[in-house]
Amino acid sequence: MKLSPIILALFVLLNAESPAQTDGAQPPDAVTTPAGKTLTDVPALAPATSQFENAFVGRLAPYEPIYFIYGPHSPAAKFQFSIKYKILRFGVATPQYLPSTLQFGFTQRSLWDINASSSPFYDTSYMPELFFESLAPISIGPGGWFTWLGYQVGFKHESNGREGPVSRSLNTVYARPVLALGPSDGWRLVVSPVFFTYVGGLTDNRDLIDYRGYGQLRLVFGKNTGPSLMYTGSAGKHWDRYTTQLDLTVPVRTRLLDFKTFLLLQYFNGYGESLLSYSAKTETIRAGVAIVR
Repeated sequence: MKLSPIILALFVLLNAESPAQTDGAQPPDAVTTPAGKTLTDVPALAPATSQFENAFVGRLAPYEPIYFIYGPHSPAAKFQFSIKYKILRFGVATPQYLPSTLQFGFTQRSLWDINASSSPFYDTSYMPELFFESLAPISIGPGGWFTWLGYQVGFKHESNGREGPVSRSLNTVYARPVLALGPSDGWRLVVSPVFFTYVGGLTDNRDLIDYRGYGQLRLVFGKNTGPSLMYTGSAGKHWDRYTTQLDLTVPVRTRLLDFKTFLLLQYFNGYGESLLSYSAKTETIRAGVAIVR
């Protein structure tokens, strides 16, 4: 599919960088996932590549974990895909300063009844969001033992894209601070709570607040180049109906095929693994691979 010259020209104009930002003097932007992992934006492509492709690729990055896992209980398979796209950048990146950004994020999480007849999808959650992200790491204490990484504030929509009695949807406004305890090049604990409130009503699932509450806590203990254990927990509106998810990831690398990934073991116990059955309590364990953790 080819883009018209007018659309292509408009996109390049909106995404073009100033000469001070593209002369090679500045380092690439750094981005941080909600779990506190620091990634590097994709480097600029070869000069022969079009400016359109440079603008697009340089603004695209992973967001939430990306994985495929399988377990003994139905629905057996679960996978998640998540990206974010930088719409606006406020300032110029330097070794000491990471500019704030306005970003569009999209996450899709599916439960797949792969062992059933015709292998239907049990439920899929579509989660687009628009958020402001400020990444300004500030180290405090001897040896930078405590580090404030930054924060996100945004608007998020979640829906399973279905109609009638099985339709589920909600809108939230949220704030997420991120901080780390420990050295960046060693074992450390990343703390990332998220606080949210609901907007626009809950006509498809009026009692969802009783199960999901108004917040979530994420803790990640591990090393950037080693194993990592992530805890994600929440409680219902009345501090009951607890939900726990544990994700253990171990890096796997081979030089033969330049292959890098993570082995993932995930344990879930609580409510709302699927938006369709948010009020049903489930317990399951799955294993598989993760591209981004």
